[in-house]
Amino acid sequence: MYGADFQDKMNAAPTFPVSATPAPVSDGSAKTGSWWGRLSLSTKATILAVTLSVVPVLGIGTVDYVLVNQTIKEEIAQDKSSKTLSNLLWGTGITALLAGVVAVLLAKRAVEPILEASSAVQKLAQGDLDTRLHVAGDDELASLGSSINRMVSQVQTLLEEQKASALALRTYAETVNAASRGDKQFLFDRAVTEAKKQLNADRVVIYGFEPDWSGSIVAESVDPGWPRALMDKITDPCIPRKILEEYRQGRVVPTSNVQQTGYSPDHLQLLARLSVKSNLVVPIVSGDVLIGLLVAHQCANTRVWQPSEIDFLKELATQVGLSLSSITLASSKTAEAERVQRWNDIIPRIRQSLKAEEILETAVTAVREALLTDRVLIFRFDDANSGTFVSEAVAPGWSKVRGQSFKAADKDGDIAEVYSDGQIRIGDNLDDKSRDDWEYTMLSELSVKAYMMAPIIREGKVYGLLCGHQCSKPRIWLEAETELFSQIADQVGFALDQAALLEQQATATELAQQLNDITSNIRESFNVEEIYEAAITGVRQTLGTDRAVVYLFDANWQGTIVAESVGRTFPKALGANIADPCFADQYVEKYKRGFVSSNENIYEANLNQCYLGQLEPFKVKANLVAPILAEGNLLGLLVTHQCSSSRRWQEAEINFFKQVAIQVGFALDQANLLEQREQARIEAELASQEQRQQKESLQLQLLELLSDVEGAARGDLTVRADVTVGEIGTVADFFNAVIESLRGIVTQVKTAATQVNTSLGENEGAIRQLSEEALKQAEETTRTLDSVEQMTRSIQQVAENARQAAAVARTASTTAEAGGLAMDRSVKNILGLRETVAETAKKVKRLGESSQQISKVVSLINQIALQTNLLAINAGIEAARAGEEGQGFAVVAEEVGELAARSAAATREIEQIVDNIQQETASVVEAMELGTSQVVEGTHLVEDAKQSLSQILEVSRQIDQLVQSISTATVSQAETSQAITELMKDIAALSERTSNSTRQVASSLQDTVGIAEELQASVGAFNVGTEG
Repeated sequence: MYGADFQDKMNAAPTFPVSATPAPVSDGSAKTGSWWGRLSLSTKATILAVTLSVVPVLGIGTVDYVLVNQTIKEEIAQDKSSKTLSNLLWGTGITALLAGVVAVLLAKRAVEPILEASSAVQKLAQGDLDTRLHVAGDDELASLGSSINRMVSQVQTLLEEQKASALALRTYAETVNAASRGDKQFLFDRAVTEAKKQLNADRVVIYGFEPDWSGSIVAESVDPGWPRALMDKITDPCIPRKILEEYRQGRVVPTSNVQQTGYSPDHLQLLARLSVKSNLVVPIVSGDVLIGLLVAHQCANTRVWQPSEIDFLKELATQVGLSLSSITLASSKTAEAERVQRWNDIIPRIRQSLKAEEILETAVTAVREALLTDRVLIFRFDDANSGTFVSEAVAPGWSKVRGQSFKAADKDGDIAEVYSDGQIRIGDNLDDKSRDDWEYTMLSELSVKAYMMAPIIREGKVYGLLCGHQCSKPRIWLEAETELFSQIADQVGFALDQAALLEQQATATELAQQLNDITSNIRESFNVEEIYEAAITGVRQTLGTDRAVVYLFDANWQGTIVAESVGRTFPKALGANIADPCFADQYVEKYKRGFVSSNENIYEANLNQCYLGQLEPFKVKANLVAPILAEGNLLGLLVTHQCSSSRRWQEAEINFFKQVAIQVGFALDQANLLEQREQARIEAELASQEQRQQKESLQLQLLELLSDVEGAARGDLTVRADVTVGEIGTVADFFNAVIESLRGIVTQVKTAATQVNTSLGENEGAIRQLSEEALKQAEETTRTLDSVEQMTRSIQQVAENARQAAAVARTASTTAEAGGLAMDRSVKNILGLRETVAETAKKVKRLGESSQQISKVVSLINQIALQTNLLAINAGIEAARAGEEGQGFAVVAEEVGELAARSAAATREIEQIVDNIQQETASVVEAMELGTSQVVEGTHLVEDAKQSLSQILEVSRQIDQLVQSISTATVSQAETSQAITELMKDIAALSERTSNSTRQVASSLQDTVGIAEELQASVGAFNVGTEG
């Protein structure tokens, strides 16, 4: 109805003139209050006309009178002159009077239009805008009258426009006031009513758009007698998207005659139904959204829409859009408050649930109640591109999908990964038939018109989607609704994490209790078979698996299932021999380190075909395998199977299974230890019985031996024991050997004692002399020791002096090196100084040359001053010759002469200064040249000093090396002397000890004589038989 192929007639924004009373322009003469200012315009014109007409006549008459009077004096007699003068005066007066009358008449005729214009202007100033000036002719007054008439017409037009603007402003204000009620319909009704009244149109309507850009009449104001569009719910589905975008950007369409446009037949038929001849269409935009169209209809006849009317309707539509924005903002605040309240109501309900199913049911029910949607469900991902609808809240009349599965096409790839960014997906209108992705496919199957999808993140991964469906019609989701939806999805994820954590904690607690029970049962068993049976029974009951077995290895890492607990419907594996050729190479070391294998689906675990072939006969779908370690060795494997389906093993279940295997290993260690302890007890009892029997036999043999050797205790060395078999016989044989040896020893002692007594008497004198010699040697050694100690102190003093000399040499070497460096720097500085002095000398020479040029210039100035003085003298002479007329020139010449004299004196002073500068410059140059030669000589001296320092450095280094050698040798000698001192001390001590020992030996010899006599007496008591 308002958009197919309209012509663009956008106009500039309306401008509303504002009337203002101009400030009065005052005449300066009027302020003086003089009589001339108080005269009227006609009086002033008359006076000016009389003045301009009479004054020239009087002037001419007066001149004529004077000239004629002079002539008459010369030519006519005295009596005739008076008469002639009188006649001339009367003629002049009459002429002046006639001229004045003519001037008055002309002035009144000229001023009459001006007076009429003044009267008209006064009426206009009093507000009578219908007054017009009579315009006749083409002179300036006629032009002024025409201008005043046009100005009055423009003022009337401006006043009418101001009146219209005031009415428009009142309409805008009423529209804004209508928005304060927060009722959109009231705002629309007020807008169309005021627009119809202001434009004097037959009908004004508001055409509102739906989310799918279809629309209908939402407000109407129409004169009686014309069809009503609001009652009939007239819609227009023919507006293209391009035109809608142009309307959103501000397109305005004024149509003077709808029959002369290129409208489609359907659109023309719709306009004819409403009797529309002309229309004016402006968009209503709120924010950046096209809400609808404000349309004015002229039904009685065609109409050319004026710019002011277009501007009015456009501005009214703008005000309606702004008012809608304010209503929307207020609604948004209310919606935000409601969203917060809903949030406060929904979140506690979700977080109070401790089971995943309850959480999901609570979430979908609460979201549907809050958003009033047709369906809310949760889609759980089963794998990368498929899932199941696990929870649902749906309105009556719509299909239920709980429990149904959906699988995306292979081309869609990993659909779960798409939602890993956590962003919500929104669709206001699912009418894009060009889409062929999985979302469109799934939503189309569910008859969805508008949707929201938010990812549910659980344990850092995408668990599923919270989906909100509007199935009845498209729907524009509000920002508050999308935020609430997204936040609820986040909270569902948090609640699922919390529930999972609580479930894991409960599971872990239950598994820990079961582990304690299984461990107690295992530890109470000391039989291996009972341990195995307790373990597999406990595992299968706790984990709810279909089979649990114990698999033991042989020496070749092949083995047999020695214990089994299995469900009735599944094959038995007890006694089965399983040989895996890959096990020894790939798994033994892993299992020894405690590795636990968990396979949720054996066909997706990348297992080799050999292993799969071993599992398939037993209908295994998922398994857990943990090592049984006994005394650090891999004894076997504890295995549990899920045969009914694949299974996702929980971390707590894996840890429980691993601990059971560990406890089985501990129980086996305990059983082995108990078995070893029982075997050791039996062996100990047998050994104790044998030892008791051996002890009794030894006691009998020992008594017999004691009776045989009793004579030896009385000194009879001729007795012998009987030698028997066994340990006692060995002892008897050993006893006989000892007695025989003792007999020989006693015999030898007797002989030796006799010889000792003889020798002691002979050697007593020699031992006493040895003692005296040893004492003398000790004294000589002490004196030698004193000398060696003095020599040692001297060597140490030499070593200390050598060390000091070495330090001095090193210091001198260091100083020489530093001096060498300083000399290098001095040479560099002197060379730099020499260059600086040379450069300075050059600059001073140039300064001398410059002073010579100054001297030349000063000489030239002196010559000019002399010439000037001569010129001044010559000028003075010439001025003296000129007399008084040359006095001024003489003064100037005198001044010039004085200036020339002062210039000459100044130049002489400058010459003197320049001479002094040249002399000083020459002295400086000479001094600098002398300094340069001294610097050069100093450079040579420094170079010589540097060479001397180098020689000193080399000598210091040699001295340092020699002193270090001397120091080293001296230290070595000091150490040798110290060693000699220590040796002499040892010799002295040894001599002293020798002397003491000698004295002790002499004393001991005396004691020995007595002891030998006693020994000889004691040995004599033994009976050794006949001495050979």
